Amino acid sequence: MADTETAFVIHNDNALQTLVPSLERLLPSSTPLLRRIQYDIAHPRDTAYYLASSNLAPQSPGDDNGPWIAAYVDLFAARETQVWVYSSLEAEVDNAHDDDKPHISTFSSISTERQAVARRQVWDLLQYINRELMPAFEAYYHKTLAATTTTSTHKVLPPHKPPAMLLGTLHSGLIQLLSSNDSYTNATFRPGLKVHRYDVTPYVKYIFEPSIFQTAGDEEHTLPRGYRYGEQGLLPQHVELVRSRTHIPREPQTLLSMPSVVIYHDASKEIGDENGPSPVAWGFMWLDGSLATLHVEPEHRGKGLAVLLSREIMRRGMASGTYGPAGPLAYTHADVALENTASRRVMEKVGGQKRWSVTWTVVEVVH
Repeated sequence: MADTETAFVIHNDNALQTLVPSLERLLPSSTPLLRRIQYDIAHPRDTAYYLASSNLAPQSPGDDNGPWIAAYVDLFAARETQVWVYSSLEAEVDNAHDDDKPHISTFSSISTERQAVARRQVWDLLQYINRELMPAFEAYYHKTLAATTTTSTHKVLPPHKPPAMLLGTLHSGLIQLLSSNDSYTNATFRPGLKVHRYDVTPYVKYIFEPSIFQTAGDEEHTLPRGYRYGEQGLLPQHVELVRSRTHIPREPQTLLSMPSVVIYHDASKEIGDENGPSPVAWGFMWLDGSLATLHVEPEHRGKGLAVLLSREIMRRGMASGTYGPAGPLAYTHADVALENTASRRVMEKVGGQKRWSVTWTVVEVVH
């Protein structure tokens, strides 16, 4: 019921038996949260929580306990994405769209009763995080991080401080549910919620089916003559080069921990030491199984490297076992700014399907 406070259950100890199967049944709409949890199961963090409303999807497909909500929360990620949220309503809407025109995905086709339940759930989730999880992080922040000055020569998004939190790749329909005027672009948010920032023009979510990047015999996607993949992914000495090419805050240790693929250009056959040349293209499979920080240096563009690199990142990342088993459920995804037509063209050449719109938002529960 929409007027009943949502009860939440922590699934850290039994996610593979409960939360993961529930998310797998709703693929591909659940891809970001599912992959984030699978990555954390493979590389656990003591500060992470897997949450779900107590009415999590029943085991019998015919049963309906109403909309449910789930989240991955790690406030100690600090400047990076701290919260991933998924509502089962996302699987109930037709997400296909033509993004040549600005498109904002909503839940308008779903009954007002189900929307009301989801609205209560997402608000209760934010309050739960603020009440139960934020105090420990806030104490840690003021003791450890607040006095730390972060200097960077790179242009990055401004940092936020607790009790504000950063929600990533959030379905635009969910943030609209948090508005009091049922608007996304001109939202007036509900009492008790302060939204520090969100993408008024949302990002486009691309979904990649496994057949796009899986190859016969698990072979590499062949590069043009003179180019080669690095055997080790991103090397420590190239971290600052990568960070200088993106406005998104990326911590060095996070970049080095992610599955990555780099491409080198050999000026001569004698060059074989990766400690010598710098990579000319790179990309990562991010914590949530998304294609991220894809970049090709300007002088090497126009040769199809971005498409091949994208498929190779997804092939290696999903074959690693870090994001669950390879096979027919091995969906991956990417988020691209609507106005970034060059990157959107690359995603479409790779074979991505435009599905829904998302935002990154910094929110704070206020009293």
